[in-house]
Amino acid sequence: MKMVFTNMFFIMSLLMLIIMLVDKIESFAHISSISSSNHHHNIMLMSQIDEVNQSICRRDNEHQRYDIKHKTINRRDMLIKNAILLSSITSRPQVSFAKDISIGSSSDNPVAILGGGGKTGKEVAKALAGEGMYGISMTRSGKEVQLPKPTKEYVQCYPDPVDVREADSILKAMQHVHASAIVYTASASSKGGTAFEVDDLGVANAARVAESLGIRFVLVSALGIDRPESKGYQMTNTLGGNYNGIMDAKRQGEERGRKEMTKSKNYIIIRPGPLISVKSKNGAADIELNQGDYIGGGISRDELAGVVIGALKSDKKGVTVEAYRRATRQKIQPQFEDRAGFVSDTYTGMFDNVKPD
Repeated sequence: MKMVFTNMFFIMSLLMLIIMLVDKIESFAHISSISSSNHHHNIMLMSQIDEVNQSICRRDNEHQRYDIKHKTINRRDMLIKNAILLSSITSRPQVSFAKDISIGSSSDNPVAILGGGGKTGKEVAKALAGEGMYGISMTRSGKEVQLPKPTKEYVQCYPDPVDVREADSILKAMQHVHASAIVYTASASSKGGTAFEVDDLGVANAARVAESLGIRFVLVSALGIDRPESKGYQMTNTLGGNYNGIMDAKRQGEERGRKEMTKSKNYIIIRPGPLISVKSKNGAADIELNQGDYIGGGISRDELAGVVIGALKSDKKGVTVEAYRRATRQKIQPQFEDRAGFVSDTYTGMFDNVKPD
């Protein structure tokens, strides 16, 4: 008891000193090694305080204030909050934060939607809210994304522009909101970047950031990527303008994304078929996944968003799947053999038997 009391008094005293000097200090000094085994808990806690202080300094972005639920929290407030937290854990072993927090479980670790202003991005936002998962929509302009009121209870809009062509722009945003996963729905557009800027370079940048932060990366790509000889590939690839070469760009983007995440394999690539306007009637029960780019079909955006949710919740890693409505399934090329797909009553369950890349 005497040791615990001493530790708590030491930690609280030190934290109060930090709070009084927080506007003047540049960094918090690391604790030098202490040989006595009686100070083991002090070493662990001092290291944790240092990590908290550095994290706060990064997210505060040189005294700027930001909170996803419009509640102002500055560096001083956060240090006080963490002083209380740290003083309560002097005798408890510490574990990895990433392993304790599930994806999108709170507004403190939302799912980041890159391309959140697009139609697919909006459907992903609705699907997250429908599952009680928290998210944050990010766009190249930083403008407010129009979402239904129930969705806004779970999904907020990031107030600053996020340019997928710049890895630093993505990294800064992800660190700012403490994202637990990245869903990439961005693609070339007439008002945005070209196919090779967004569907290729942007994908590689987002995957690199996800890998560096140790978070999941879900990419919405396109059916037929592995079939450049198919009519569908060739027609889509020659749309012109900013869309010119879009299938080539998506193919390269997939390859670069996989390479960026070679170590963790913490990615799932979804290849939807042609997007159809008729919404789902039976949800996951109407959808089938497949692999190898042999079988495809149409899919609605709300169904695609459901598949994205399944990918976020699944424990599978390093997989690429085609997604389509079962009623529309067909061979991508007439000469291909038919291949059985993966079905389930839940979007998460249909990933259970998919194979890694």
